[in-house]
Amino acid sequence: MTQHYTRNTVSAAFWCGKCSRHTQHRVDGGRKGPCLDCIAKLEAEHAKPAKPALEEKQQQELFR
Repeated sequence: MTQHYTRNTVSAAFWCGKCSRHTQHRVDGGRKGPCLDCIAKLEAEHAKPAKPALEEKQQQELFR
């Protein structure tokens, strides 16, 4: 049976299928939400600057 939490609960420890370990999960509306470690990894991945593509560099040299 799924556990329900009070509205004041911010996070709780659950098993994460992606991390394969017990991690803190966000509690949304009294129910288990996403894994906080997975969210942090995803945000760090999106915050990385985009690498310029080699094709763009070759295109610029081609049309000079």
